[in-house]
Amino acid sequence: EQSPLQQAAPPEQPILDELLEEIFLRLPTAADLARASMACVSFRRVVAGHAFRRRFRALHPPPLLGILDLPFIPAEPPHPSAAAARAYADAGADFWCSFLPSRERWGITDVRDGRVLLAGVPEGSIYPWGGSKLLRDFAVCDPLFRLYLVLPVIPDDLTALVHEPDITDVDYFLVPPAEDEDDGVSFRVMCLARCKTKLVLFVFSRGAGQWRTVAFDSGSELYWASRRYYWRRCFCRAFFPENRLLMLDIDRMKFSVVNLPIEPWPEEYEMTFVEAAKGSLGMFTIFDDFDEKQGGVVFHLWYGILRKDGDSANLWQANAMISLPLSYRHYRIMGVAGGYLLLQGIPKDLLLTSPSAEGKETDCFTLNLQTLQLERFCGTADMIYEDHLYAGLPPSLSVPTI
Repeated sequence: EQSPLQQAAPPEQPILDELLEEIFLRLPTAADLARASMACVSFRRVVAGHAFRRRFRALHPPPLLGILDLPFIPAEPPHPSAAAARAYADAGADFWCSFLPSRERWGITDVRDGRVLLAGVPEGSIYPWGGSKLLRDFAVCDPLFRLYLVLPVIPDDLTALVHEPDITDVDYFLVPPAEDEDDGVSFRVMCLARCKTKLVLFVFSRGAGQWRTVAFDSGSELYWASRRYYWRRCFCRAFFPENRLLMLDIDRMKFSVVNLPIEPWPEEYEMTFVEAAKGSLGMFTIFDDFDEKQGGVVFHLWYGILRKDGDSANLWQANAMISLPLSYRHYRIMGVAGGYLLLQGIPKDLLLTSPSAEGKETDCFTLNLQTLQLERFCGTADMIYEDHLYAGLPPSLSVPTI
């Protein structure tokens, strides 16, 4: 006869893994998770699962590591992201994707989820962006694992849907995969052509392996008033003169619009849209004001949240006013990534046409979107014109994305 211990069935492995997942999800940072994964084989197996990684990334955005300029500009100590940025450098990450064949004919247009999107530069041109010509050649790269995938060219029957002289601007960007296609290596690429009275969206899905189009009749010509931002499965971009926000639902492939607050309206259209508490839509704007006590112009970040007031129209509610350091004559928003908003401050004594050789002159600051804490991120001797922000999990937690 068996003893009670012999009769007892051993615990099922899936139950243990589920408990470990719930514990690991409560770790505050990706660095903590990386250390836990090295404790034993069982911990590593749980952390390596794609479903777990997806849940962890949703709760803890991968840290912002740096800016894809030439060369790559990493986070500097004592910023919390500096150690992760150093780990990527030690791992030999090639952020400029020099491993892509004929690299000189490709230009970076977007960065997301550890991937870099490059567009083929037209013959006779230097850069692929900023023009009214629809580009058709694209490649997606993984800088850490030095992998790339060249996409099929957008077919002629799709490009014929837009009359090239009517194109005023084209935006090329990476998009998360559909939720039922999220296997860790799937992604989508979108090309949004802004024409005189309509928008035409070209969409490539790695899962489907082909391009398709979606059109939106705007009724009048749109003028962008902000960069493109991502919020809860939607891409959004402010436009004027209507003072509204254009929303693109990437799951339903439909456009919609949201009214923006009348005030404050930034003079240079420095607006940023983020995910606020409880999934609400948040908005930051930079504006200046004259402060007699400070003896000059001071800069602030105004933070508002979109609230629903019963059955009435959406209302923007002021949530915070954040003062920016005084020793700068201008600020510009560089983007949002890794749970941070990134700003570049231009010192009052900097002559942009004649940079000093004494060292770093412009400074970048991050605003933690959870705590609203402002910290110095990095510095550079030159202005940063490429606003591609790279965020990623520590190399020890990373897997190929292509």
